[in-house]
Amino acid sequence: MKILIVGSSGREHALTWALSKDRDVEEIYAAPGNPGIAEIATCVPINSTNIDELASFATTHAIDLTVVGPEAPLGAGIVDTFRKKKLPIFGPDKLAARIETSKSFAKDLCTRYALPTPHWETFIDKNKANRALDDLGPPWVIKADGLAAGKGTTVTRDRREAEAAVQRELVREPKRIVMEEFIDGWEASFTATVSADRVQWLAPVFQDYKPAFDGDSGPNTGGMGVYTPVPSVTQSLVEKVREKILDPAVAALAKEGAPFQGVLYLNVIVKHGTEDPYVLEFNARFGDPEAQGIMPLVQGGLFAHLSAVAANSDSPPLPESSKSASVVVVLASKGYPENPSAGELITLRPLANNNIVVFHAGTARNPNGQLVTAGGRVLNVTATGPSVESARKDAYSVIGKSVHFPGMHYRSDIGSSQLRRRQLEPIKT
Repeated sequence: MKILIVGSSGREHALTWALSKDRDVEEIYAAPGNPGIAEIATCVPINSTNIDELASFATTHAIDLTVVGPEAPLGAGIVDTFRKKKLPIFGPDKLAARIETSKSFAKDLCTRYALPTPHWETFIDKNKANRALDDLGPPWVIKADGLAAGKGTTVTRDRREAEAAVQRELVREPKRIVMEEFIDGWEASFTATVSADRVQWLAPVFQDYKPAFDGDSGPNTGGMGVYTPVPSVTQSLVEKVREKILDPAVAALAKEGAPFQGVLYLNVIVKHGTEDPYVLEFNARFGDPEAQGIMPLVQGGLFAHLSAVAANSDSPPLPESSKSASVVVVLASKGYPENPSAGELITLRPLANNNIVVFHAGTARNPNGQLVTAGGRVLNVTATGPSVESARKDAYSVIGKSVHFPGMHYRSDIGSSQLRRRQLEPIKT
């Protein structure tokens, strides 16, 4: 079987890596891919949002399945174009992808179908939004309504920072923001494949680390690391999330005439002292870096599952998944997320331990063929093991020794046993 992976980040490297080990897969192409992906697949210089060229490539090369990694091509309608041309593709169409591309659509869906979510309002006018800050009171949560690469959320107690966020996010398309009630709690990331209007496979549940610095301080990022299993994620919580959020969301999308087909990612917040989950956001694809944690746990059957979901099967074969722990540590460029540097030489030595893998995200080759930094999140170090602590220890053991670049920034507390509580910025005077 021939596969085309659309995208160029750590998520796409992880998908390529896992599918390259699948016995059903003979050949993999990636568009545009990255230097890490190029070691195990054929990279083709087609941008992930150049839908017509991607469809032409899939037709010419008789691709058996296209797997879409990032959100932008989904929001632009890549699945709609491929389906019209009878090209098998894994991912939701443009209408269903609105659950990610429009936060107000997702929030409205939650409200109308009684999915638990923090109180929210939308604004297109800066002055009205600023007046609403008084009504909500700190801490404030301001979100860009459209796609923002995981960096469109500001959580702060500082009124001036809140007003700056309102101003900043209203500039993005569609020039609308969502203001949300702050819930003091802890987060968890759920990844479900969906076809035939129901959840098919629920992958291991991870906890994500969005803030840039240790102790959950600093600005939000696209994600600085994840781990599983999460001790506070009980079986009863998983069942509650499925019964109260995932299943109703899938049913609601079908009722709205936008049946979902692909990966539905859910980020919930659980209020401290309870097992009450609230929807923070939905994504219409694998999370990043969650995918980098999930893929090393998949032991087989991934292609068959993704292909069956793409065909809208009501009972696709499920992937074989390990019960091991998984920890992902993101290595970011100096200045990330506000002003990441680029062009720094990367040292990447062979790893002796086969339970550790480094996925490329923001990397490139310079004119001399040397590996250099080319984005905010540069590399993802993933380790698996019998426990979170052992996987965590292995992941951190190679950072700086086998993996290094000037200005390298990472959190040192991914997967630690500390109680997590968001450290909001102190009020400026």
